[in-house]
Amino acid sequence: MSDTSPTPQPARIPDDTTGGASDLRSLAIVCYVLFLLAAVNGLTAFIGVIIAYVKRNDATGTIWRSHFDNMITVFWVMALAAILGMLSWPLWLGGVFTNGWVFLWPPVFTLPFIFAFLIFPILMIWYFYRMISGIIRASDERAY
Repeated sequence: MSDTSPTPQPARIPDDTTGGASDLRSLAIVCYVLFLLAAVNGLTAFIGVIIAYVKRNDATGTIWRSHFDNMITVFWVMALAAILGMLSWPLWLGGVFTNGWVFLWPPVFTLPFIFAFLIFPILMIWYFYRMISGIIRASDERAY
């Protein structure tokens, strides 16, 4: 009389976007941690920026792209600041060793001190702000 066999359920297609998004989320958080560790050792930021460059194209169209772009931007700003800071010290050393200890410092000799005591601390606050807010946003699954 009546057919009581259950109707077959359609095959479930695995949702690859959630797996990929969680992988990108994990990688973003790992990169942020590597960047924070770089404040102590200076080297782990290179690993973090390499991961960010490799995964940036995979994250196109997702919120994680903004996180990887943030890390790349922060890396290059801090790398440029470190290079400029290191290049400014020979100016000071050249003035000290050729003229003896100079008591009236020309403006070019104060550049390393301005960088060391004003610009670099401001950049470090900016660095920690970008990294910590990035971890918080990544944990909440929000774009940077």
